[in-house]
Amino acid sequence: MQKRLIYMALFAVLFVSCEEYYKPELEVVPGMLVVESHITNDPKQNFVRLSMTEDFYSTVQEEIIIGAKVDLIELGGQIMSGLENSDGYFTFPSTPVPGRQYKIQITYQNDIFVSELVVMPPIPAIDSLYTVHKIKKSFRTNSSGIPELIETPVREICIDAPITAQLGYYRFNTRAILQWIYSPAPLIGPPPPPWYGWLSVYDRGLFNLAGPKVYSQSNKVRQHPVVSLDYNGKFYLDSSAQSPSGWILIIDEYGITKASYDFHEKLNQQFSAEGSLFEPVLTQIYGNIRCTTSPEKIVLGFFDLNSHRQYRYYLSLGTGPDNQVIQRRLNSYPEIPDRGYQIGTRPSFWESNY
Repeated sequence: MQKRLIYMALFAVLFVSCEEYYKPELEVVPGMLVVESHITNDPKQNFVRLSMTEDFYSTVQEEIIIGAKVDLIELGGQIMSGLENSDGYFTFPSTPVPGRQYKIQITYQNDIFVSELVVMPPIPAIDSLYTVHKIKKSFRTNSSGIPELIETPVREICIDAPITAQLGYYRFNTRAILQWIYSPAPLIGPPPPPWYGWLSVYDRGLFNLAGPKVYSQSNKVRQHPVVSLDYNGKFYLDSSAQSPSGWILIIDEYGITKASYDFHEKLNQQFSAEGSLFEPVLTQIYGNIRCTTSPEKIVLGFFDLNSHRQYRYYLSLGTGPDNQVIQRRLNSYPEIPDRGYQIGTRPSFWESNY
């Protein structure tokens, strides 16, 4: 028995004396150029933003891009030099023309980075917009830590868009503006004036993409959902005293290339698979920009050349599937702040059922 205790003590000493902290040596990789671009026929949206990645051991802030030059080059045409509004952020004085081919060229330090030639797609269009009753299913953990299925009735807003030889792929951004009214209770004398407010709801999920179905010969994108809105507008508001009063829906529709569609679809797969067993590796997603002076250098980013058109609609969703939805297309495009209110008078952009 005594020998066993001695052996156990000896093994314990050996294990303790051999314990070491393992610190893997990671290769310090030089920063890579990151190019974020968004070029359309709308000058307010055109920009190229440059930045650099950091290595694993970096303790400094993101490297600032200073002294870069960005050109938007038309094949057989003009060269538009980017205007540097801030370090690494460039805008352009004019817009590209649908049907023509363009590339961007970035000069930074001793390197030149050039994108593939991209054809500017035709201006996109929406053939029709309509709404469909849906039951949105989600899970929520209860007080006991058990996931529970939650079913919420929503109105799904869908569109149809044409598919042609020149344009068959789309991307959509939506902004839904909920109008609300608050009527303060009178204390003494006549009732106080009502408050007319608004609140923006954004879809912050994956890229909303549309294109031809695989093996389909259809000449139209059909019943493509752009956003879902809860029937109960109070769900979005801060106070039960605020009464919903219809929606203003802003749809930014972009005509995109097949390459842009594929690139953003891969990003969607990356984002939706995060944390899963088969999560894809980020470096598997390559853009369309290369370094011509040092081909071994990797560039992260994509030269995205889109055509753009904005649509606006007024919607009154009712309370459920049996209620008639009121909708109409709007022909005015005023600037609308994200949120706010006015007392006594409706904002100039206010819309109603009549």
